[in-house]
Amino acid sequence: MIDMSAWDEMVVDVVNDLYLDPRNVRLDIPDGVPESDIVQDLFTNEKAFNLVEGIAKVGLLTHEVPIVVERDGQLIVVEGNRRVAALKAIQNPYLVPDHQARISKFAQLVPSRDALRRITVKKAPSQDDADQLIAALHTGNQRVAWTPARQAAFFQAQLDAGKSPGHLIAQYPTVDVRKFITRSRILELFRNVSYDDPSLGDYARKRRFPVSTLARLYENDKFLDLVGIQVKNGTGEVSLLSSAASFKRVATKIVSDIRDGKINTRSLNKTSSDRYVEYMDELRDLLNEKHPEDDTHTDGPPRDVSTSQPNSCQGAGGGRPGEGTGSAVSGEDQSNEPSDTGREKAKPFSKKPNYLNTDNLAVPPAFPASIHEIVKELSAINIQRFPNATLDLLRTFLEKTIKAYAEALGEDIRKGSNEKGFVFLSNCLVWLEDHFRTTGMTALIQPVQKIRGGRYGFVGSKEHLDATNHNHHIFATPDDVRESWATIEGIMKAVLKP
Repeated sequence: MIDMSAWDEMVVDVVNDLYLDPRNVRLDIPDGVPESDIVQDLFTNEKAFNLVEGIAKVGLLTHEVPIVVERDGQLIVVEGNRRVAALKAIQNPYLVPDHQARISKFAQLVPSRDALRRITVKKAPSQDDADQLIAALHTGNQRVAWTPARQAAFFQAQLDAGKSPGHLIAQYPTVDVRKFITRSRILELFRNVSYDDPSLGDYARKRRFPVSTLARLYENDKFLDLVGIQVKNGTGEVSLLSSAASFKRVATKIVSDIRDGKINTRSLNKTSSDRYVEYMDELRDLLNEKHPEDDTHTDGPPRDVSTSQPNSCQGAGGGRPGEGTGSAVSGEDQSNEPSDTGREKAKPFSKKPNYLNTDNLAVPPAFPASIHEIVKELSAINIQRFPNATLDLLRTFLEKTIKAYAEALGEDIRKGSNEKGFVFLSNCLVWLEDHFRTTGMTALIQPVQKIRGGRYGFVGSKEHLDATNHNHHIFATPDDVRESWATIEGIMKAVLKP
C-alpha cells in the first residue's frame, strides 16, 4: 500500500532545482540528451503547450503536485514532467523555439511569472516507491491512462532494468501486470523483425503505433496458435514457436495492413465477425504457402522474447473491401475518372470462405481429446485446396462427435441401432434423430433427416459422405464441402453445447 503522507514536501525552483526525467516512458529519445531536447519532445508529442495555455488562463492548479526522486544528487521529476516543462517554458519561452511565439503570448497573461517559479513537490523515498505511484496513476483506472504502448513501455523499462515478471506482479498487486508484459513482448516480436521493406520496421517502432489493433489479434488464442506464439499464463512472457521466416511473413502482412488501413479496431472488433474470420483465413493461406526458408526451422526450444536483442532478425493481414470505405479512405478516390454519382452500382459477390468457421463450436472439456484435435484440424484445412480431405474429416467429425455426445449423456447407441454389434454413422444418425425428437429439439430433426436419407439433396447426405469416402469414382468439390458444412454445423452446435 502506498503511504504518501510520510513523503517529504518541498518548495523548489522549477528552473534551477528540478530536472526532467530522461527515463520518462512518454519519451522516445535516447538517454543522455540535454534537457532542452526533452522539453521540445514534450511540447511536440505530449501536448505540453496545452498546459501553458491552461496555466495562463486559469492558473496553476495545485490539487496535485509533481513527484520527484533524488538521483545522483539531483531532483528528477518522475511524475508531472509535462507540467514542469510548461512552467520552465513560461519562465523562458526560448526553451521551445518551435512554440516560442505562442508561449510568449500566453506568458504575458500571467500576472507574476515569479509566483510560478517556486512550486511545491513531493519527494518519493526511492525509485521503487515512485514507480508504484506512477503505475497506480497511469495503468489503473484512477485517471486517463497512458496509451497502450506507453503502458507496456513502463513495465518493459523495469524488465530491462533486471526485474523479473514475478517481482513486478508482486510489486503491483492492483495492476494487471501480466497483460502489459504480454503487450510489451508481442510489440518487441513485431519490432524485431528484419522487414524487407525498412519503412515497415520504422512504422512498427513508432511511438504511436496502433497497438490496440494488434491486440485484437494477439488476445485471440486461435491467432496465437495459428502464428506460433506461446504466452505463459503465470507471467505473460512470450515465446515464438514458429520459424523466424514464417513469423516474418505474418508480421509483414499485419504491419502493412495496419499501416495501410486495411485492418483496424473496428474491422476486427469481434472474432466472430465476417471480416475477422476472413482475415484469419488470409493469414492461414499465407502460412500454408510453401517457402524454402521454412525448412531452416530447427527443432530447438521456443525462443523467449525476453532474451532477444533490439533490431535482431527474429521472425512472427489484406483487407476486405467495403469495411469503412468511402470518404474515410485517404486519397484513393481522388482520380480524374467521371463520377458515378447516381448510378446503380452492382454489388460485388461475397468471397467464398476458404476455411470452415468453427468459432461457434465449443467442445466441452469432458469430450475425448480426439474431438478437440479434429476441430482444430477442420479450422486449419484450406477447402479450396483440399476439398476431399476436408469432407473426409468432416464425416469423421460428425460420427465421432455424436458418439461422444451419447457417451456424455450416459446412453449406449448400440441398444437402439447397431450393425452386428458395431455402431456406424447411420446408427449414430438414427439415435440422434430419436434423441432430438424425445427432447423436444424438433427444429434439428429435419437436418438429421437430410443427412440420413438425402431426401433434400444428395450433397451433404450420408450417402454422399460415404460415396466420397469409399467410391473411387466420386470426388468432392469446395462447394460440396461448404454445402455439407451448412447442414452439419447447426447439428454440431447443439451436440457440442456444454
